[in-house]
Amino acid sequence: MSNIILEVRDLKKYYDSPTGLVKAVDGVNLTIQKGETVGLVGESGCGKSTLIKTLLRLSDPTSGQIFFLNEDITHKSKKELRKLRKAMSLVFQDPHASLNPKMTVYDILSRPLKIHKIADKKERVQLEILKLLKTMGLQSEHMIRYPHELSGGQKQRVGIARALAVEPKIVFFDEPTSALDVSVQTKILKLLAKIKKERGLTYFYISHDINLIRLVSDRIAVMYLGKIVEIGEVDTIFKNPKHPYTQGLFKSVPVPNPNKNIEEIPLIGEVPSPVNPPEGCNFGPRCPYANEKCRKEEPNLVTLDDGRDIACHKYKK
Repeated sequence: MSNIILEVRDLKKYYDSPTGLVKAVDGVNLTIQKGETVGLVGESGCGKSTLIKTLLRLSDPTSGQIFFLNEDITHKSKKELRKLRKAMSLVFQDPHASLNPKMTVYDILSRPLKIHKIADKKERVQLEILKLLKTMGLQSEHMIRYPHELSGGQKQRVGIARALAVEPKIVFFDEPTSALDVSVQTKILKLLAKIKKERGLTYFYISHDINLIRLVSDRIAVMYLGKIVEIGEVDTIFKNPKHPYTQGLFKSVPVPNPNKNIEEIPLIGEVPSPVNPPEGCNFGPRCPYANEKCRKEEPNLVTLDDGRDIACHKYKK
């Protein structure tokens, strides 16, 4: 029996815009195993959030295939997808915007329970909500509160509780702690790790915070201009990043040591427009090692001896 929970094959998501076709996700291949945590990093606008929305079928793919639990969900209708919704949950970036200000915590958490018929009777709904609140370190009294009566950390705990209410198999996190204080971030990340272990969940994180991704992930994928350029085990990638973009991205992370000299970051120029990406390698115009082949031929992901996949002509077998 396959241990793969999610598989993506040559996934593309393009949008029409006044200036042309925006290639937000442009040929992504990705496999996620049951029980692992995969982290995705990249600059703003590289396509991370669009990828999550497309994987969840909140946005229809332009082309490619998405397999969830060995089932092709690429072209399933909304009615067919509804049966799968409880298996895939999403925690949004901004807890202040993702909760309905006119609903109490009870109302917010009862909706997924009722929609997916996990609990119908009032007593059962209340019991399930109490369990969720306890799991997230909240009290029963929070049930009657409105979002504006909660702190930022409490709001995000409610958002996570809502995602867990349907007992999913995989949870997607879109910058889940970026709007929170550092001390609150740490508490929530520890709580998520505990829940993952207890429930045997699979996590998929996207974040600008490279140190956070390093802390929580088993594997890390690096995305640039709609494409994954490097993916592998966290220790492998962080100890020895090989793709020039990964190297530059990691060197841009601040080090809390005023006495340490900052290395020159080998990233030149600006990120090209996804409306008009470069010919050949997307990173070619900014790469210090680019040659004529890089400017004409797009590199494919190849697997190196250490198990990582990388899209760079320098390592092409």
